[in-house]
Amino acid sequence: MKNTKLIKLLETFSIQEMKKFRDFVKSPFYNKNKNVIKLTEVLQKYYPVFESKKFTDENIYSAVFGKGEFDYFKLRNITSDLYNLTEEFLKLQPNPATEFIAEYNLIVQLRLRKLFGLHKKIVLNLKEEFKNNEFKGSEFLYDNYLLIRESQIVDLFEKPSSITGILEEFESYYEYLIFHLLQYYNLLIHISKDNNVKIDIKMIDEVLSYLEKGPVSTHPTTLSYQYLLLLKLRGGDNNYFTLKNHYFSNFDKMDAADAYRAHMHMFGYCADMYNLRGDRRFINEGYELYKHSYLNQRVTSGELLYPDFVNFIKVFARAGDAELAGKFINDYSSKLPEDQLENCMNFANAYIAHSIGDLKTALTCISKVNFPLAILKVQVKIMQVQVCFQLGYFEETRSLVDSFRKSLVKEEIISELFKNSILDFLRSTISLINLKEETDVQKKQYEFEKLKDTILNSQLNPFGIKFWLEDRMYEFK
Repeated sequence: MKNTKLIKLLETFSIQEMKKFRDFVKSPFYNKNKNVIKLTEVLQKYYPVFESKKFTDENIYSAVFGKGEFDYFKLRNITSDLYNLTEEFLKLQPNPATEFIAEYNLIVQLRLRKLFGLHKKIVLNLKEEFKNNEFKGSEFLYDNYLLIRESQIVDLFEKPSSITGILEEFESYYEYLIFHLLQYYNLLIHISKDNNVKIDIKMIDEVLSYLEKGPVSTHPTTLSYQYLLLLKLRGGDNNYFTLKNHYFSNFDKMDAADAYRAHMHMFGYCADMYNLRGDRRFINEGYELYKHSYLNQRVTSGELLYPDFVNFIKVFARAGDAELAGKFINDYSSKLPEDQLENCMNFANAYIAHSIGDLKTALTCISKVNFPLAILKVQVKIMQVQVCFQLGYFEETRSLVDSFRKSLVKEEIISELFKNSILDFLRSTISLINLKEETDVQKKQYEFEKLKDTILNSQLNPFGIKFWLEDRMYEFK
């Protein structure tokens, strides 16, 4: 009995659901078998875990049928009947995605019974309710289409030649269709890029041409998907800032998961402009996005992963807001996994200390960090090199650069593009040390200009290494 589908299903019932189910089984409209009612009452005694040693087929059989020889097939039959009732019970439960299904079933029944006056009155009331619904989630679009369609069917009986209803039905279906089409396009492109697989995304070129003509809807989340798709496939600051302005203006009207997805891809663009283009404007852009997420309690769509925690600290501190970084630590450090808590706290404190010029604290904290992820290990080593140089510990810096270079060459997780940029950073750091120690003024000036050209002409800025080198060159001036 314990491993039957009936028990597995009953284990998922809440206390309230179990009470409702008992009343459901007792209703003669749904069940007239008294033994099934008895079985329900017996099983309820073992709910919710069904772990008692007395929970055996024989004991259940005796409690339902009384004394007599155990009949497995007799027990199985009423168990099967009760399971069928659980399915019927679940069919009547409200759908968490929409509360409209019950009303929709009602107006369909009224239409089928040709009670058009009553049908029209309820449809008009529902239309008014829908009109006043400020938060129009994705399920609203489908519900609205069903309602408009019902209205159109009855209108055809009254005005067979009218096209107004058809146009209204088409518009409602278009809103539903374009939302889900753009949602799927975004998802498929994301899967394609993340998994490096080619997916046949039908009509994408034609749809992109349509999207570039202007807003395709007034629905906030649909527009978010439109601007997001243009940003993904066309890039460009214009598409980024269009999406950003829309996101901030309509954040409260967007579904939480969709808003989080838009934020994630906007920050991805900021990260690319920061890491790949070395565009300092996007330090503040990333900061505005993360600050907005933090203040609106949308830090994550699920569990807070420790790399995400680290990212928030970096973004806040990089923009010069050590205070906000500290508040974030106070609010979210308790949500970190225990095995990475110390690493995260030391890294966060090191990053903040480095950003405000407290170099000795930064070095003390960063020396204690040992992340398991290669991408974070690299960032730790970069900071160690930077802080040691800024403190004037040149021999220690040379030693760190040497060991870092050897380990980086063997690292397979880091892309060759980033790896080569970091190796250039290490070479430039050694050149900076040589400049500091050079006594020949003319040679020093020549080497300075040469190094400056090398740094300024570098196109990549992974983890801010180009900006750090530029700042050190300005200090020479």
